[in-house]
Amino acid sequence: MQITGKSGIPAGVSAVALNVTVTNPREAGHLTVFPSGQAAPTTSNLNFTAGQTVANSVIVPVGADGRINVRNGAWAGTDVIVDVVGYYGAGSKAAFTSTTPGLPEGGPWRLLDSRRWSGWPCLAGGYMPMDMDSGNRGGLPVEAYVLNVTVTSTSGPGFLSVAPDPYAMDAYRNGRPTPPPRPVSSALNWTAGKDVPNLVQAKPGPHEVIDLWNQSSREAHYIVDWFGQYDAY
Repeated sequence: MQITGKSGIPAGVSAVALNVTVTNPREAGHLTVFPSGQAAPTTSNLNFTAGQTVANSVIVPVGADGRINVRNGAWAGTDVIVDVVGYYGAGSKAAFTSTTPGLPEGGPWRLLDSRRWSGWPCLAGGYMPMDMDSGNRGGLPVEAYVLNVTVTSTSGPGFLSVAPDPYAMDAYRNGRPTPPPRPVSSALNWTAGKDVPNLVQAKPGPHEVIDLWNQSSREAHYIVDWFGQYDAY
C-alpha cells in the first residue's frame, strides 16, 4: 500500500496511524501490518473468525519507499479496509502526553458513560457530540486526543465513526444545528449483543468537540476513556 503522497501525507514520515478493518473473511486468521522492505513479523495486529467484521487501531513504521504491507495470515482470502488517521515524523507539530497538566488524578480517566450519566443512548443513524474541554484542562492547543471507545448495549450490527464537529457545544445546548457531513470510515465494528472497544485517535473540531456517529439501524451506548493527547508545541 502506498502511504506517502496520498491524502496530504508527505514523504519522509516515520510512521502512520491507521484503523484497519477485516470484513468477509472466509476462515479464521490474523492480519499483520508492517513496513515495506522488511520481512513480515510473527506478531498480529488483529485476529478474526470466519465471516467476522472486526477493526483495530494500528501504528506502523513506513518503509523507505513510502509504503506498508498488509499480510493475511489465513489460508483463505478476506477483504481489508485501511483508514489513515494521521502520521508521525520529525516535522510533526505535536507531541503525545499521557497526562494533562493540572489534572490531579493523572490519566487515564473516564470522559463519558452514556448508560449512567445521561441515560440516553445514541439513536440509530445519529451522532453524539462530546465536549473535549474537560480533556484539556492544561489549556494547551490539542491536535488530537487518544481515547478508548467502547460500544455497548447493542441490539443490531453496525459501526462507529469518530469525527471533528464544526460547532461549539453551545449550539447544541441552545438549539439543533444542521448535522455535519456523515463520515464513512469506521473506528470499530460490532454485532448484536457485543461490547466492542477500540483505541481511537480523534482530532477535535475548532471548538474542541468530537462526534461519535452510530452507523447502525439500532441505538447503542458509548463509554469513552481518555488516555492522552497530542499537545501542539
